[in-house]
Amino acid sequence: MGPFDLLAPEPAPRFGDPPRRNAYVELHNLIAAAESPADFGPPDRVRISRSHQVDLALEFPDERRALYQQLLDDRLANADLDADDRHVLGHVAATLALAPADLRAAHERAFGTAVTEAVADDCLSVEERLLLYKLQHLLGLDPRVADGAYDVLARERFLKRVAHALCDGALSPSEEAEIERVCADLSLELPDGIQRMLDHARDRWKLRHGEVPTAEVGVELVTGELGRFRGRAEWCEVNTQRLDRHIGAAALQSGQTAGLTVPSHALWLLRKAGEVVLTDRRVVLLRGGDPPDEIGVDRLLQILRFRNGTVLRTKDERRVYVDPGDRNEVFYTVLYHTLFGHPTAGPG
Repeated sequence: MGPFDLLAPEPAPRFGDPPRRNAYVELHNLIAAAESPADFGPPDRVRISRSHQVDLALEFPDERRALYQQLLDDRLANADLDADDRHVLGHVAATLALAPADLRAAHERAFGTAVTEAVADDCLSVEERLLLYKLQHLLGLDPRVADGAYDVLARERFLKRVAHALCDGALSPSEEAEIERVCADLSLELPDGIQRMLDHARDRWKLRHGEVPTAEVGVELVTGELGRFRGRAEWCEVNTQRLDRHIGAAALQSGQTAGLTVPSHALWLLRKAGEVVLTDRRVVLLRGGDPPDEIGVDRLLQILRFRNGTVLRTKDERRVYVDPGDRNEVFYTVLYHTLFGHPTAGPG
């Protein structure tokens, strides 16, 4: 009848009633040994219950549900659930006295397995889409539950692909095209956070391969001016003497500060938060309600990359600390190219 092994009854004790579980064992073996649904049915459950004085419509619920789950998995192995499959499953459920509420967990698990197999190749063919739609209805799943199961498993598969592509922190054109294909094939929408991550990684790849990214910067540009970077940031003035003492003159002069951290005591307490905009002509610090703080690129004497931000030094010896968060590498590299004309990471 299905992929079932026969169960051995428990031996009867010398005194007392026979084991109650043997009632379930008899019903299980009747179903397992049957050649077709005609060989068993709900009346057999009633007969066995009376014989053992056990109500098999109430007792051994876990075993009855597990038996149905085994049969469901077997019938789904050929990626279909035809009329014969549905007839057998319905007959077994009735024989085991399983109500729709008893079957819900098994159906949801089976649907989850079907989704996992469907998205395993990062694609969802027309046939697979139709099968999932069919299973959702044939198994009587709440559409919200089915959609939720699909979303969770498809997103998990998709995010693994994204993580693999971003393991080096950069996103090549071929990797981006593959992610877009998988996203479209699985009918997913990119969450905003993932989209930002991909945008940042794309910029890193361009910079590492000699390309300078362009960006919509949200400020009015003069004729011929190009937007290069826009992102959230914090900034404040730097206490020059404290920074010099902490970092050391040699590191500051050579620009070898990438592995160092700007100490908090070298920063003025009043930090501002907003957006930093970079064009090929200026750095603009924007905070709502305040006039923009603009620093012309031609006024910059030195830029220093640190682990926790970038310090801009102007020709009039103003030093401004800018922290663009996890986009510091991109911000610094684009600014370095703007200053010196080649897209390298600059001094380490």
